[in-house]
Amino acid sequence: MNSEAVVAALAGLATGMATLTAVTVRWAAFSARPLRASVVQFLLLMMAGMLTGILVYFAIGGSSGFVAGFWVAGAIMSASVVVVFVAFLREVRAPASGAVSPETLPHRSSFVASVVGLVLLNEFLMGWSFSLLAGWLPTGAGGARLLPVLTGAIVSPWFVFPMALEMVLTLQWLTRAVPRSLVRYLWIQPAAMACSPPTVAGLPWVIGTAVADSVLMAIAVFVLLLHLARGVDLPSAIFAYAWRLIISFGLMGAGLYVWVAYGNLELFAVSLLVQMLLFLHVSTDPWHYRGPTPAPAASDGTRGQAPGVPTT
Repeated sequence: MNSEAVVAALAGLATGMATLTAVTVRWAAFSARPLRASVVQFLLLMMAGMLTGILVYFAIGGSSGFVAGFWVAGAIMSASVVVVFVAFLREVRAPASGAVSPETLPHRSSFVASVVGLVLLNEFLMGWSFSLLAGWLPTGAGGARLLPVLTGAIVSPWFVFPMALEMVLTLQWLTRAVPRSLVRYLWIQPAAMACSPPTVAGLPWVIGTAVADSVLMAIAVFVLLLHLARGVDLPSAIFAYAWRLIISFGLMGAGLYVWVAYGNLELFAVSLLVQMLLFLHVSTDPWHYRGPTPAPAASDGTRGQAPGVPTT
């Protein structure tokens, strides 16, 4: 199979995985029952197992690497089944024991943190493993070469573009659940993610995306100043998010300067990770940004909110 066919196949697989990740993030946002939450974690762990298996194969190489990768992937996938099984047993036993109702998801903040961490891990593993499969990264990653390889995985097209697609799909499916004053900021993020100057070689791309990122940052600042000038009473969570987004743009600008001046991509990669964390927290727990108190869990498995919020 030639390199163009490999890249095309990987692009199709990356699109599918980004779509599945967006679906699981949407489920996470509306998960009010432990069993449904465990299914979200199960799907994300399954993807992590598959991608980790690919990395193990490249780390060892040959037939032994294939076998080792298969067993590592199988072990992680088997562990993911345990998560669902334990949640199922707890839900079945809860009514009989008089424990917390199965309709209630305890420690939701821990669940949100686990989903954010797994999505971030999967995107990183996909960027790394797909770059290896496409031949865009060296297979050896020992010693001093490890950090540049990891950074290259983060700024690669296999990390940046699937993440941008995932953001767009997630926003499309969660728009009614997110406060309107926050949606304006959120739509800036997939555009900023896609406009990553180091991701594609070529001076026109670098210049064009650098200008685009500057414009997007100016828009974010303008929207925030407009809200303040109009006296819009933003919830403290949205105000904090807006400032963190603007700071992340500043970090991105500093990362671009360091890259151009010194050829170092680490700071820019960190800025991408910070933007991902901001977006994933909003998309997995949008109720946190609606006001000081999250909506109570509803009997249909959603968290009660304003009319029009989807329930499935």
